[in-house]
Amino acid sequence: MVRLLRGARRRFGLVAEVAAYGFWLLIDVAVTVSVGSPLTAVAGLLVPVLVLLRRRDGFAVVPMAMGAIGTSIAVSAFAGATQLLVMGGGDSAFLSFAEQLALAVIVVVVLHRCELRTALLLTAAAAVAIVGSPIVRTGDTGLGGPLGLFTVLSALGWGGAVAIGLVLRDVATQRRAAVEDTRSSERMELARELHDVVAHHVTGIVVAAQAAAVVARTSPDDVDRALAAIEGAGTDALAAMRRMVGVLRGQDAEGARTPGAELREIRTLVGRFDPEGTLVRLDADPGLEHAVLPAGVAATGYRVVQEALTNVRRHALGASIVEVDVRIREEALLVSVRNDGVPAVPVVPRTGSSGFGLVGMHERVEALGGFLTAGPTAPGVWTVAARLPLQGAR
Repeated sequence: MVRLLRGARRRFGLVAEVAAYGFWLLIDVAVTVSVGSPLTAVAGLLVPVLVLLRRRDGFAVVPMAMGAIGTSIAVSAFAGATQLLVMGGGDSAFLSFAEQLALAVIVVVVLHRCELRTALLLTAAAAVAIVGSPIVRTGDTGLGGPLGLFTVLSALGWGGAVAIGLVLRDVATQRRAAVEDTRSSERMELARELHDVVAHHVTGIVVAAQAAAVVARTSPDDVDRALAAIEGAGTDALAAMRRMVGVLRGQDAEGARTPGAELREIRTLVGRFDPEGTLVRLDADPGLEHAVLPAGVAATGYRVVQEALTNVRRHALGASIVEVDVRIREEALLVSVRNDGVPAVPVVPRTGSSGFGLVGMHERVEALGGFLTAGPTAPGVWTVAARLPLQGAR
């Protein structure tokens, strides 16, 4: 019994629909017994069964709707032919309430799920079946008696089903649009991520290649070490790009979206930027590398440092000191990168080289409820600073 109740809870929609059909079918059977018109019960049973078939996996809605509507119209045609062959008008026994309910469900379903043109055609056919059945089967279109009232109620029922179907269709359309917007935003975010990854690593390769050229002229014995640095930077770039492409293909987990999604990777990032350890000074709170932070905050903090170091390579080639500071203060992650060597006249990047850069960082930081500043803080000194709140971060 308990298992049966659990199954009914999981399939509440099916149970409720079957119960509604059963209730009205009992009324149809009572009418059949009292008046002696078995076609009422036949229509009230056959059409709902056809409508329920749509719940089977892989069962197409359109053939189901066509079959159910066609069955209803066939019953009405048979009833009309009977009235022509038998002297005297027909009676209301041919009007099935379970059948009418099933046809209304069809209207809602096709308007909700089907392509617009198909939905409109099936809705019009359902109107013929729903509104036409009391007219054809009873032969009464006036408003002076109960039979005319059935015609009006059938028309109102069809109109109500159309309204419900259109509302559900509009909700589904808005939901699809929202999903598409989310996917579009995600693709743009991934494009920015891929740009940042490639720009950082390729810039490192270019700088290492330039250094190798100088070493080859001044200290040939050190060429192997310079070439090894280039090889390592290229390997890192390929690995990072594989991770990003894996995300674009849906092969990677959410946490792998950004290489180095943890703060402890900042030390590795600094090591790649300054292998000799003479240019960059990293200051961080003790134990910060093992702190548990929201994934978006940790990844964005890493990205801010990465973008700032990339800009140092591009625009501050004469820098003698780069200070990276990462701390937690007042429920927020504070990240700053300060460097000298900035020329008095800012270097204008070549067309196409500026990319997203700090603009992307602004978007990421603001999306987490924080803020980012980037600009000169003293003559020849440039500072990038970000504050990322830990509470309410997404």
